[in-house]
Amino acid sequence: MAWSWKRRGRARAAAGAAPALTPQDIVRLCGLGDLHARGMFGQGQRIGFVEFARPSASDDRAFWARYSVRPDLNRAVRCVAIDMAAGDPGALGETDLDLQYAGALAPGAELIAYLVDDRGDDAAFMGRLYDAVHRAGADGCQILSISLGTGDAIAAAAGAVTCPSGFSWADPAEYAAALDGAIAAASMLVFAAAGDSGPYGGFPMGQMTPQAVGPASQGGIVGVGGTQLATPGEVAAGDQAWGGQSLDPVGPGYNPANTLPQASGGGGPSCFIPLPPQQSGLAGPNRQTPDIAAFAGPLTIVDLGSEVSVWGTSAAAPIMAAVCALCRQATGMLPTPAHLYQAARDVLAGNNSNDALMLAGLTEFAVAGPGFDACTGAGAVSAPDLLRVMNLSWT
Repeated sequence: MAWSWKRRGRARAAAGAAPALTPQDIVRLCGLGDLHARGMFGQGQRIGFVEFARPSASDDRAFWARYSVRPDLNRAVRCVAIDMAAGDPGALGETDLDLQYAGALAPGAELIAYLVDDRGDDAAFMGRLYDAVHRAGADGCQILSISLGTGDAIAAAAGAVTCPSGFSWADPAEYAAALDGAIAAASMLVFAAAGDSGPYGGFPMGQMTPQAVGPASQGGIVGVGGTQLATPGEVAAGDQAWGGQSLDPVGPGYNPANTLPQASGGGGPSCFIPLPPQQSGLAGPNRQTPDIAAFAGPLTIVDLGSEVSVWGTSAAAPIMAAVCALCRQATGMLPTPAHLYQAARDVLAGNNSNDALMLAGLTEFAVAGPGFDACTGAGAVSAPDLLRVMNLSWT
């Protein structure tokens, strides 16, 4: 997890939390085994990541040696600094998670980290994010994963936005339209984590009101919410929305072995961005998040040389980036947001509350159920379902 444009510490698995999964578990959960068996490991695909910290080659090598589906295919990550960014070593855990899981699931893909600084205000970061997205498109990235964000209402109040490359916009609405335009012009599929503070995208860094998280609230970006296993550690048990709480044992979704008290999956409506085409059937005038959901933890990573367990929708975004890179390799087509909606399997249980919100007196939360909801969107996407929607069936 990485929320606010400023770095925050990652939510690490609390005592008694569920067993941490590895890439081999995600292969089963996302149905990637058939693609791998057919020799598809992401060869010819290029995936970009927007990061606050420079990649650690030693952490990545150690993780891939233990957990990659084809460690012989993994290559060192290329790092591109935006506006001469120096990077923040304290944010390395986020970079480790993004690159290690995408690289373990799609080891043949080329991975590029676009390094941005977290200095300055929201408008300053929004400008750097635009330049990172634009550069990723120019570099030929077919897919981009973003696990950084801030509250949608906080972004809406940022004022004029100027990026280091010289472009400027009078307000965040103009900026959002331009960012979507840059994504469309590059024909990229962009994923962004939907947040780790339930319905309160500004908590605890800013506004204590329900709101989505940007840039997942961008119309041209696929916002990815979080799921957890219905039975801790058992992939075959199915999934539910990432959340729950231990302070209220009779509350919906409570499971003491499956609860991370301080975080849960984000979601909710934008306060200023209109509904994108893929959401034309949803109620309300504004963009809803998340679009889809994927596993948010706990997951094992290697950080500063040690194995640790982490949670966050910033795990869900790179997992979906890897799934779609493999599907693009198989079909020769880049999945679209419409494909993802059509392939989504409805998640019917769980909620996105957590103890930190309850202690702060923030009691709203979303409950997963039939149809679109504000914690898992249209549902979870597996490779077989996505390939079916893209009209590929194995013979």
